[in-house]
Amino acid sequence: MCLLAVFCPVLSLHCQRLIRKVMSNKKRRNRKIISDSSQVSDQTVNQPSEEAGIKNSEIQTEHDDSLGKTGLFSYLKSNLLMVGIIAFVTLGVVASGLKYLDESAQQEINRRANPRRNLNERSEQSFLNKVNPFLPTPTPTPLPLSKEYVYAGSRLLAVEDKNASAAPPSDLAIWRPSSGEWWVMAGTGTQQVNQQWGSSGDVPVPGDYDGDGKTDFAVFRPSDNNWYLIYSSTGGTAQFAYGASGDKAVPADYDGDGKTDIAVFRNSNTTWYISQSSTSSTVSGAFGVSGDIPAPADFDGDGKADPGVFRESSTPNNSKFYSLNSTNLQTQETTFGVQYDKPVCADYDGDGKADIALWRSSDATWYIKQSTDASTQSIQFGIGTDTPVYNDYDGDGKVDIAVWRGTASSSPGGDVGKWYIRNSSNPSSTRIETWGAAGDKPVPAFWKRQ
Repeated sequence: MCLLAVFCPVLSLHCQRLIRKVMSNKKRRNRKIISDSSQVSDQTVNQPSEEAGIKNSEIQTEHDDSLGKTGLFSYLKSNLLMVGIIAFVTLGVVASGLKYLDESAQQEINRRANPRRNLNERSEQSFLNKVNPFLPTPTPTPLPLSKEYVYAGSRLLAVEDKNASAAPPSDLAIWRPSSGEWWVMAGTGTQQVNQQWGSSGDVPVPGDYDGDGKTDFAVFRPSDNNWYLIYSSTGGTAQFAYGASGDKAVPADYDGDGKTDIAVFRNSNTTWYISQSSTSSTVSGAFGVSGDIPAPADFDGDGKADPGVFRESSTPNNSKFYSLNSTNLQTQETTFGVQYDKPVCADYDGDGKADIALWRSSDATWYIKQSTDASTQSIQFGIGTDTPVYNDYDGDGKVDIAVWRGTASSSPGGDVGKWYIRNSSNPSSTRIETWGAAGDKPVPAFWKRQ
């Protein structure tokens, strides 16, 4: 653009000279034509006037074309250097203009990619910018992605897509061993539901076994090592023989297909047996030692549950937590906790990775090692006889600290069957709900029954 400003006066001056030169040549040609025409008229005095006029016109046209072409060619030949300079400058101006438009388009693309940049100055809003042929059509504003909630048993296993829009909160629910009944409290997107499934001695193992986004009623029966399911997608029932005497049920989504896999941890040989829903085949592997407490969760944030164990030690500050990451099959070791702590691993900081966490009944304190910065939080919440029921009750993508009180406390009037929830969205307040009775087992999950 600077070249245009410098050479515009030069171009204008030489254009004016060219016009004057052409006009001067035209005048000289006209005078010569008149003289020639007079001579022709004298020679054709005996011819009809119309024929003479036509002939004179033809002669004039021939002279115009010949002299015009000759004059222009002569001028260009005599000013060849200047013509070359003008052509060079013209090409430079065009190239500069194209470069400007290309840079302007690139700036606009960068601005769209990073809206925080300040590229909305007046100079960026010129007419050339608005008609820029290199500027791509703006893409639609993307909508925030929804979180993917992966459940393992009765708790939230992991949350995918950090800081995206939240999903509905978890529902309060209990399973009553005396009658084998399930009671789901009405909540956001869920109506109150009562379902008879299971019997005394069973272990509740709710999970999304059919992958429809709803938790299924399910129990594991240690007496015959069978799993009994009711699929929420169809209402149909299923029975699977899986496990052996002394096995501990550890259902979770180990293959990342959005379905809970039937799985057990065998303490006798410290082996995990997983029935993968994606392949309908069993995978197994030894991880841990005898006496370890299994605690699977998605510790590496890849959407797949990882085997994990808590190894308590009577030696102070010597208890450890081990996890086997599914991303690289590497074992992670963390010194954490004391004897008799209970693992309550889940994603408390909302980064898509489960945090190593323990519930200490001796002082009713939650100890959480956050995966975001490896710092440890200690939060006193509940009383020693409470049952931890951690889950995402406010739908903000972070698991909330919560307890269910299955026995009467020392408070006047008792509070059996009460839920105490410390929502991560508002930690200063406690949500209190009454749902259940003594002897029940809390099974909070995303039931979504309509």
